[in-house]
Amino acid sequence: MSIGESHRALRDEVADQLRSWILDGTLEPGSRLGEGAISERMGVSRLPVREAFRRLEAEGLVQTAPRRGVRVAVFDQEELATIQEIRLALELIAVRKTAERRDSETMNELERVLLAGSQAAEAGDQSALKRLNGDFHELLAGGTGSRVLVALLRSVRNQAHHLVGGLVTSPEDSWSEHARVIRAVLDADAEMAALLMRRHLHDRHESQRATLTP
Repeated sequence: MSIGESHRALRDEVADQLRSWILDGTLEPGSRLGEGAISERMGVSRLPVREAFRRLEAEGLVQTAPRRGVRVAVFDQEELATIQEIRLALELIAVRKTAERRDSETMNELERVLLAGSQAAEAGDQSALKRLNGDFHELLAGGTGSRVLVALLRSVRNQAHHLVGGLVTSPEDSWSEHARVIRAVLDADAEMAALLMRRHLHDRHESQRATLTP
């Protein structure tokens, strides 16, 4: 079945697929994205492809240049440092607001994730831990009650992921740090949660930049 047969808005389907290909490295940095080639590959017209390009450009995942067309955004060390700084600031806002707001649904979901993560870590289930690590960040953003913050954080995380070429630490290492943040949030200790989140992201960012530096 082609994307054109889906019930979701075509521009959303096309944007989601292109985003996935960019973040998993299927479309490498600098790759040219032609409207015609993409529309043919996905089985849709050029209009939703054009709309998807605009969305991904706003997210910082593609770049448009006069007479050169659309290309997957290229890695840049200075840009990466800026994106990581922005992400840190937004993540700290999110974890503090979520810990202070204490939305009951979010707290219940964090408890579920904490239990599932402990079980997955004990079983050595790396796939489950990877999924739960993603749930962790989404829940902390959603727990703020701000749709704007949710959208901003998702965009900045995607850009950061792309700019490091998909380089990530092991799911188990990330999970152990995420679990400590969750416990602080559940204990309503906003400052401790923020301190742990700052330490977690700082260490990850330092490790990524060290790995990427020639």
